[in-house]
Amino acid sequence: MAPEKNNSDDVTIDDILKLLGPFGKFNFVNFVLILIPVLLSGFYTSVYNFEALDLKYRCEIPECPEAHDINFTIPHDPEGNPYKCVRYAPFTNSTGNETCSPHHFDSSTEIPCESYVYLEQHSIVKEFNLACQDWKRSLVGTVHNAGFFVSIPLTGLLSDKFGRRVALIFAAVSNGVFGVIRALSVNYEMFIVFEFLEPAFGGGVYTACFVLAMELVGPKGRVFVSLLFNTMFITGGVCVTLLSWYLENWRYLVFLIYTPSVFIFVYIWMLTESFRWYFSKGRYEEGLNVLMKSEKVNKVSVPRDHYEQVEKHATQQRDARKFETLESNQSSFMQMFTSLMIWKRLFICSFLWISSTLVYYGLSINAIELSGNSYLNYIVVLIIEAPANVCKLIFLDRFGRKKVIATAFFLTALILINYGFVPAGVLSLVMYLGGKFFITLAYNSLYVFAAEVFPTNYRTTLLAMCSTIGRIGSTVAPQTPLLARFYEYLPTMLFGIMAGLSAFLVLLLPETNNMKLPDSLREAQEQDTKREEPSEEVNSSCKTSL
Repeated sequence: MAPEKNNSDDVTIDDILKLLGPFGKFNFVNFVLILIPVLLSGFYTSVYNFEALDLKYRCEIPECPEAHDINFTIPHDPEGNPYKCVRYAPFTNSTGNETCSPHHFDSSTEIPCESYVYLEQHSIVKEFNLACQDWKRSLVGTVHNAGFFVSIPLTGLLSDKFGRRVALIFAAVSNGVFGVIRALSVNYEMFIVFEFLEPAFGGGVYTACFVLAMELVGPKGRVFVSLLFNTMFITGGVCVTLLSWYLENWRYLVFLIYTPSVFIFVYIWMLTESFRWYFSKGRYEEGLNVLMKSEKVNKVSVPRDHYEQVEKHATQQRDARKFETLESNQSSFMQMFTSLMIWKRLFICSFLWISSTLVYYGLSINAIELSGNSYLNYIVVLIIEAPANVCKLIFLDRFGRKKVIATAFFLTALILINYGFVPAGVLSLVMYLGGKFFITLAYNSLYVFAAEVFPTNYRTTLLAMCSTIGRIGSTVAPQTPLLARFYEYLPTMLFGIMAGLSAFLVLLLPETNNMKLPDSLREAQEQDTKREEPSEEVNSSCKTSL
């Protein structure tokens, strides 16, 4: 006989969370601890742009070792700037002791540079002699983002098996250790290896932090938590840009930002584990202890029978999963991956992630290549994310996840496809920033939406799979500036097409606004039958507030 199904009047975890309050002292302390690795994650996601920042350099002219006038030795572009990678060929039959004069160089023949004079020295381009090797510079970003293919599923598995706290600490400390070693690199090969290893083991810290924070609050606090995360992430990106601008030394920069992560190991004694994870593992007493601790710290009163009913509810859900396993002769993990509903949501969320990361990181990286100050360009493109996050806070709960995300993708596509048809100037800059604004709104809303369509017992794993597959976009993004060699606006047109496809795919997912987080496969499937209807708990709370 199948386990008895819960009555709609049963107390759930979300009911207790409403009594505890979404942002009491208990949650505040834990959020402060969680947001520190998120801030550092914002540092680490942007730093590779400045480690491998292109520099000003020119050919070294052996015939003119002390020459200041290079007009007759190096060709110049129409704006009067010397070309970086070619020089005029010297005549082989030159006579006389004086070799540094105009008649010793053939201005009709250009040859590649053999060595270089660096006019700046604050990135690896100077230290590892990467002049005129743009593929090695762009490879830094690609290798960095490729590391997420390892870290995100690894962190997801650690999170679901050993707990959110363990996964967070492991990822953060790995960031610190491998980042500090990278700062000590003696050559390009060593640098590129640790550029991969650092995100490969630590890149999942943002996901681990996000899942833990989401599971500490009820439905009404999720969007605000997401806003806090996005704000800290943006702050990290702005701070590392300013630090790079100030220090002008990639080694000092990397060592300074990665050292704090090494000390995150103290969280094993300071940070609270997710009670939802405890319940999903059948460790009810430990989960209830977390809730009771929150009650004590927040100085609120929760009826004792609420805890009993929550334990009963969690036990029934666990028994239901066991029954489904015995009935189908499959493990819960196998059930998850034989569900067409899960595969559909996994495919759609993964594509949305690919599109989001490609456009989001692509616009940021290409901003550095725009004319003007590279640091200011990058900061402006980051700061435009702040109002997008405020809009997310306002719109997601008011209009629902699907409408907001689909509209944001559609407007991103409309702007970026037409960007190339607008003359350079203020309007084109506004459109570029508009594209970044709307893709930020879509991308950051996607974190909330995707977390709400997957069941608790495998939420981190499935979310990590989406994020891992989605890293295809961020891995390709550093290469997109190279597309401009074929057509100046080809990168933005590609971004627009991907965003347009995503706008339609979002509509195939269920609406999750004001719904309780699904704790089992069955509850996730029931979302499709409750597309626009808020949960009974939410309805009752609304009536109470009225």
